[in-house]
Amino acid sequence: MTAAPAARARPRVAVTKAPRLVAESLRERILDGEFAPDALLPATEALVDEYGVSRPTVREALNVLEADGLVRLRRGPGGGAIVQAPDSVAITRSLESLLRFEGTTIEQLMEVRFVVDPLAARLAAERATAEDLERISASIERQREDAVRTSHEEWFTENLHFHWLIAAAAHNPVVRVLSESLHDIVLTGGLRVPVEEHERDRSIAEHEAVLRCIAARDADGAERRLREHLERSMRLRREYAR
Repeated sequence: MTAAPAARARPRVAVTKAPRLVAESLRERILDGEFAPDALLPATEALVDEYGVSRPTVREALNVLEADGLVRLRRGPGGGAIVQAPDSVAITRSLESLLRFEGTTIEQLMEVRFVVDPLAARLAAERATAEDLERISASIERQREDAVRTSHEEWFTENLHFHWLIAAAAHNPVVRVLSESLHDIVLTGGLRVPVEEHERDRSIAEHEAVLRCIAARDADGAERRLREHLERSMRLRREYAR
């Protein structure tokens, strides 16, 4: 009978940064798969003994993990720290904060979008599911609605949602997170490419052309169409800036 592998020794922490260090150790254990999604972490008392810290230190470490989206804390009898699969919200928020703090311009954002968005379209043409195509098509239909076409805010929100749906259809988490961050900073940071109402019909037509390429599994065409669409947006931006 094969002997069970020895448990890894855990650091016994007794410094002022103890909560962060305990949180980092638990984060690594979660990401390494030691604790599966929906599993309970060891009880507070067990973690106190394991790491050699106080109960308040363990509670603060668990609060850090909850803020990072790796656990959810359930209070009361039978409660504890429940492992959950991380999402992109915290990453997106941090990147968005950094970009806004650095004073990122629309031109700098577009330089990155010229890489990310066409790549997303190419990958979407290769990987999009039927549900992905339906969601992208539904976004285009919303863009045609008078309430959206005639509203500055509604148009920009739906327009960026269309691009985000393509990034989601790429089924690449890095592309999706980058796309979310870039689009969120455009919405919240006031960095928007002006599009007059009469020009929105052309944008819708360009969106339809991108979708047709994705649906036809034409990766080269989807990438080219998306890049051409962004190039026209930048030309409009420069014209309005004169």
